[in-house]
Amino acid sequence: MIIHTFYVSLLLPVSTKIVGAFTLSSNRIPSFSFSLKSSSQNDVDRKIPKAIIFDLDGLIWTPEMYVNFFQNGRGSPFSVNPKDPLNLLTCGRRPVSLLGDSRFIFRDLFIDERFQNVKVGISSRTDEPEWARELLTKFPIPLTDEGIIGECITLETVVSGPIEIAKDEKVDHFARIAKSCNIDFEDILFFDNEYRNCQSVAQLGVSVVYCPDGITRALWNRGLFEDFPRSDGTVINVDFAL
Repeated sequence: MIIHTFYVSLLLPVSTKIVGAFTLSSNRIPSFSFSLKSSSQNDVDRKIPKAIIFDLDGLIWTPEMYVNFFQNGRGSPFSVNPKDPLNLLTCGRRPVSLLGDSRFIFRDLFIDERFQNVKVGISSRTDEPEWARELLTKFPIPLTDEGIIGECITLETVVSGPIEIAKDEKVDHFARIAKSCNIDFEDILFFDNEYRNCQSVAQLGVSVVYCPDGITRALWNRGLFEDFPRSDGTVINVDFAL
């Protein structure tokens, strides 16, 4: 494994992939796991999705990009927050933070060998696609509990594709995702914080988890280990949407 340590300024160009003083690894570590749910034989035998897709605004991070746009367009370039090095600041010095347990879930996707052949992708209708792409390259994901001091990756490291960041409907995103990955809708697990999106995508036969307050360990485990696959058009965690 090749490991590099980077010491960078707090303000980085859009193309920069590292956002602090930490050690970055781009290699998957298949023999070591921080699984959010302890493995059992039932978990090993359970079907794993061929693709796991995430929304972005309001699910992975906050605030949504349109909020930054209406603050006089003061979003990009984003920089590390010196008071909270695991999160970022807009160019207007407003915080942008990861929601819920997204950081730990993306760490799990990277280091747990069960996900080694799973496509991890994005389906987002964010108002500022380039800002979202920049955030994917800059949010650090520590691989140990040492935090920013230890070895880190970024969200982008985990996202192997496909990436759909476009204003058309989510059903159009998923038509392209299924085609590009050559998989059936029933093989996809999707997380989103907007119930309307959840409803429409579930009708395709995708397993969809509604996460109104961002993705959490409980909803991750429920969608992945308890309810997948669900292809009957209903939404997982729908009780909280009504």
